[in-house]
Amino acid sequence: MWGTIVSSVSSIATGVLKNRQIKAEAKARVQVARVEAEISQIENAAKAVTDYDIQALKETRYSWKDEVALVVVISPFIGSFLPWTQEYVALGWQHLTAHAPDWYGWIFCGAIAGSMGIRWAVTGWSGKKK
Repeated sequence: MWGTIVSSVSSIATGVLKNRQIKAEAKARVQVARVEAEISQIENAAKAVTDYDIQALKETRYSWKDEVALVVVISPFIGSFLPWTQEYVALGWQHLTAHAPDWYGWIFCGAIAGSMGIRWAVTGWSGKKK
């Protein structure tokens, strides 16, 4: 009689332990799946950003936009060395410093970076953590 009781209790205990083990394994698989999904999402996002930059560069092959942006950026530098334009360049910088809002500088840099296909150069400026 004691053997039957012990056998019954032991089989019940074994069943309970198996169920707990199955649940623990299932939880572990769910956690692994979540981590793998997050990794996949991060990889896909990085690939999408890279693909976008590459496509943007490819599409600018026949555009004058980059050349115009480069002229706009280097003109004040060149004008600083030409005696007949030095005063105008200095006045322009003073005026921008005194009157242009901060956001204009960020937009200007972002537009130039986007035009040149170097968005990565300005993506960290927002201060947002990923």
